[in-house]
Amino acid sequence: MAKLSRQFDWTDSFQRLEQIAGQASPLNRMEQLYQRNESKRARGEKVTWQEDLEVGLAIYDAGRMPLDAGLFWVARFLLDSSGPGEERVQALWAREFHDRFEAVRKQHGLAGDEDWSPGQGPAEHEALNAEFEGATDRVLGEVLDEYAVKIGHPLVRQAAELYAADRLGFERRVEKGRQWLFGPPDEVMTKYLRSKGIIE
Repeated sequence: MAKLSRQFDWTDSFQRLEQIAGQASPLNRMEQLYQRNESKRARGEKVTWQEDLEVGLAIYDAGRMPLDAGLFWVARFLLDSSGPGEERVQALWAREFHDRFEAVRKQHGLAGDEDWSPGQGPAEHEALNAEFEGATDRVLGEVLDEYAVKIGHPLVRQAAELYAADRLGFERRVEKGRQWLFGPPDEVMTKYLRSKGIIE
């Protein structure tokens, strides 16, 4: 039987190996991004929410952050902390709700920074508050969906999917992640979180 000869072109293989060698490992990338942000802070420069989010995703990729903490990090910088979620909710408030809330407050004689305790306002205030919370939920869900596509990171996609499928479950996992990073809530926050069913 004739021996089959095989011809190999190693060019592509060597190119792929060079690309792999040139890529930073997750740990190296985490360290590089962390040092970048700390250097900017040391120089008095502003670190953007995008840069802080990038560091958190790198920490998660390096296996140094559990899933719940990763979800908290995504929520913190996409939905809060001057990120796109907070900006859009503020715009929603100014555009559709501020004047309506003020009208109810004036109708009931509230002045300055006076306000009702949660759940203790008149019926029209509570209905308006529920409407605002529902609109806020929709806006934040849209932000997560948008950035899940823009960023393309599996953790951001998972956050968007969980938020859409189980909002309370999302909040519970985010709170677990917050506690992993910062410890248990204080007495006032504990009472609030329990009232929302986020913690037991």
